[in-house]
Amino acid sequence: MEKMFILAIFIGLLLLDITAYTQPENRLAAGIDIGGGWKDKAWVLSGQYSQYLKLDKKGFFQVGWGIRGTHLRGKELDFITAPANLSRTKTGLGALTAPLLLRQIDTLQIRSAITSFNFNLGVQLSFFNRLDIGANADLIGFAFGSRRAGYYLGSRGYNKIDSLNLHKTYQQARPTFWGTQLLGDNTVGNLHTEVYARLRFAEQIGLKVSYLFTASEYKTDVALIDDNRRFRFRFPMIYVALHFPLSL
Repeated sequence: MEKMFILAIFIGLLLLDITAYTQPENRLAAGIDIGGGWKDKAWVLSGQYSQYLKLDKKGFFQVGWGIRGTHLRGKELDFITAPANLSRTKTGLGALTAPLLLRQIDTLQIRSAITSFNFNLGVQLSFFNRLDIGANADLIGFAFGSRRAGYYLGSRGYNKIDSLNLHKTYQQARPTFWGTQLLGDNTVGNLHTEVYARLRFAEQIGLKVSYLFTASEYKTDVALIDDNRRFRFRFPMIYVALHFPLSL
């Protein structure tokens, strides 16, 4: 009887060990970041849900995706000519290395308020399941905001190209609705990229500090000089957020 009891305990422990060994390890890490960033006359509030897949057994290398919602505010920001064929006189990969053509750069000074929702991809390195260092970039999304009047300044002032005397006039514009990441001045819309470090100092909360690169864009109601309607404002800023890990 005693031998049977010991055998039963041994079999039970063996089954528990086999179950623990065969149980699939949770390879997903998810969380929500809520915070804000600022620089000079512009600031943002942002929230992001992200989900990362652990590529190795220890979860050191991770790749993932996220959904980011951002609200931008700015006081009389200088939005400049956006299309690559005007700002660089080249499109595609050629626009990435071509110099900025200043004589083609017009400005739309506008008090900004833009809300955007974007899908992004990211990579990160996780140290001891507590410290993450990574980067992510918005790929596609959309934005909206009210129509606003911007003060338009043509780089060439009043000349024969400006036959409608648009220089130094107020022009109505809205945030560009669709956003697509096409690299450099090829990019369209309101998109963001960040490089960050995130520390979980407790089981349910952490802190993220990042360098956030924001590209925001307005589109005028009518075509202006060179038939251009799109104007972009780029700025990097320090971004700080609380991180809330989620169980999957």
